[in-house]
Amino acid sequence: MDAAEIDKILEDHQRWLENGEDGERAILIDADFHRLDLRGTAFRNADLRGANLSESDLSGADMRGANLVLAQMFQTNLEGVILRGADLTEADMRRANLKNTDLAGAEMWRTNIKGCRIDPEVLHGLLDCEMP
Repeated sequence: MDAAEIDKILEDHQRWLENGEDGERAILIDADFHRLDLRGTAFRNADLRGANLSESDLSGADMRGANLVLAQMFQTNLEGVILRGADLTEADMRRANLKNTDLAGAEMWRTNIKGCRIDPEVLHGLLDCEMP
């Protein structure tokens, strides 16, 4: 998939998000976004199952409700990303930057966050623990 195809899919997805009639939901299963600059991209409710987002910059992206099951997000910059309600089941987020990331209501069953940068309050919330 080249840059033009990705741009077209994301344009259609944006129209789908805006009114639900025009455009089409982004289905990007197993897509390769390795080392891409995707800052501020609207991936809200997109299907990114198994996508390779490793070492990409997604800072400021809107990924609310996205399906990221089995996504590869190793060393991905997710600073300030909205992942509220996203499904991150079995995603590989090792060494990702999760600073200021909104993970409220995200499904993180068996998600690997080893070595990631994450705010303590967010981590405690994910683990449903109280702050000391």
